[in-house]
Formats: sequence, C-alpha cells, structure tokens
Amino acid sequence: MRHPVIRHLVLPAVAPAALIGLYFTPVLLFGCVNRGLLAVGIALASAVGAFVAIGMAFRLRARGEPAGLWIGSALILTSPLALLVGPLG
Repeated sequence: MRHPVIRHLVLPAVAPAALIGLYFTPVLLFGCVNRGLLAVGIALASAVGAFVAIGMAFRLRARGEPAGLWIGSALILTSPLALLVGPLG
C-alpha cells in the first residue's frame, strides 16, 4: 500500500499542477477551445474527487476516526476550481 502522504497530498496535487501546466502551454499547441475544454475537464474531475474525499472524511468522522488527510485531499482538489475561477480564468 502506498504511503498516506503520497496518497492524500501528492497524488491530488497533480490536478492543480496539470491546470497550471495547461495555462503555460502555447495556444497554438491545443487551440483556445480545446485548452478551455481541457481546463474545464480537469476542474470537473478534481471536483468529483473532492466530493469523494469529503464523503470519505464524513464517513470516518462518523466512526470516530481521524479524517485529516481526507480533508487535506479535498482542499487540494478544490484548488483547480479556485484557480479556474480566479487568477487563471
């Protein structure tokens, strides 16, 4: 099994990194529309992952177990949405 830090913090950080990487790609590589669709797709997949992480955190909290790593995952996975609406949008 993977290390919890890699599973909960490093792996979810791929989504914001992909969105930032997409921001710095030349427009001629994908085109405007395709870059926008890719950005929305990344943000949508990240939002689904954030909802799953929040659900897992609620489930663990109901059992009385610590859920800090799942909450951290959810926070990281919501950052592409904030980037898309805010500075990169």
